[in-house]
Amino acid sequence: MLNERPLYVALGDSLTVGVGSTLFQPNFVKLFHHDLEVYYQTPIERRVFAKNGATTAAILQSLSRPEVMEAVQNANFITLTGGGNDFLKAGKVWLKTGDFSVVLQATQQSLSHFDQMINQIITIHSNRPIPLMIRVLNLYNPLFYIPETNRWLDNYNQRLFSLERYPAVQVADIYHAFSGHEPQLLSFDHIHPNPIGYRVMAQATAALGFELTPFQTSTTFH
Repeated sequence: MLNERPLYVALGDSLTVGVGSTLFQPNFVKLFHHDLEVYYQTPIERRVFAKNGATTAAILQSLSRPEVMEAVQNANFITLTGGGNDFLKAGKVWLKTGDFSVVLQATQQSLSHFDQMINQIITIHSNRPIPLMIRVLNLYNPLFYIPETNRWLDNYNQRLFSLERYPAVQVADIYHAFSGHEPQLLSFDHIHPNPIGYRVMAQATAALGFELTPFQTSTTFH
């Protein structure tokens, strides 16, 4: 059941900001917000807390800001993007030095940060236990032309699905939605999606459905 004033909160990095889209084209957040309103046939408020270049550590830290905590507490719908900047930084070091340990470290840190984010979101939301839906978007590969990157990113994305052990959480498989089509879906910077890429992201997320999970303070999370 929706709030009287349902709220969609978008958390994340440049993919939530919409970098790579154009001025007159909608980005992922606007597209998914529209899908929610069409499904529920009601106006839904939207609040965005995202920063270009944000790592998973920075997104996790943002959940301590009072305005973000208030929004998360009152949200029915939450989307979460992150991890791309962690891997781009690690990938640059790996390509320059051949040291693969930085990639393994980035994998572990990003997965740990996501786990902490979901825990924190659920803890904050428990202060007002209204029905909730959380969608985490996994990562497409902007370095798809380097075969090794596909192997370790696929491994990371598979491990990210472990977040679905939490009630209300589902992971949107952006990696496979983009796989094989990256040149058509990336913007001129070859890093961020173009408008078509953002539409593919929204479609992959919408394909999971829009059903809310009842939320009770007695619910246990592992």
